Amino acid sequence: MIDLETMPLPELRTLRAQVETEIRRRGSATQRLIKRVQKLAADQGLSLNELIAVAGGEGELPSTSRTGSVIKYRNPVNPGQGWTGHGRKPGWVVEYLANGGTLEKLAV
Repeated sequence: MIDLETMPLPELRTLRAQVETEIRRRGSATQRLIKRVQKLAADQGLSLNELIAVAGGEGELPSTSRTGSVIKYRNPVNPGQGWTGHGRKPGWVVEYLANGGTLEKLAV
């Protein structure tokens, strides 16, 4: 660890200049990398934000051809849970049907 308190002023100024140079160098390298990634994303028809969202696991790319499905069935015990009727049946639907219920009774 450098002891800045005991370092002579000329050495501190030299050190400061070296630190500022290194910060500028790293900053410009980062900017070049960002520009390269932006260009690569744009070449694939993506914005950098879309690419970051997908890479960060925050979701999938928005699709212009997909529309949200409407909930067709609702859990009577927990109305916050719904099912569109597409894909695999949620556990609460499977349990309801196993206990003698019908999909018609769950219909919204």
